[in-house]
Amino acid sequence: MLSEPLLLALVAACAGGLGATLGIGGGIILVPFLTLVLRLPSREAVALSLVGVVATSVAAAANHMRKGLANVRLALVLAPGAALGALLGVQVMGWMPDAAFKVAFAGVLYLLAFVT
Repeated sequence: MLSEPLLLALVAACAGGLGATLGIGGGIILVPFLTLVLRLPSREAVALSLVGVVATSVAAAANHMRKGLANVRLALVLAPGAALGALLGVQVMGWMPDAAFKVAFAGVLYLLAFVT
């Protein structure tokens, strides 16, 4: 069996690779892994996942920009709205019961599976 740090590194690499390749964000991989396998509380798993997603986003964005694939003007228009949404999301998560969070997260995963 793999050691826990090695398993974490492997899952993080898979999440980062899928996030950079598909633009889905590693959170849909990391949050379920952290909550179901490592038994972390949902809020802690989300916070930890966001740190990993930031690292993935920075690395992937730089590469996509070098290749001319990123529309920087559009990104600058989207960024303030995304930041505001993130701040509001953190506030909502603060008062949302853990069970409701899990249902909402599962609902988003379900929608992503069938809409995309």
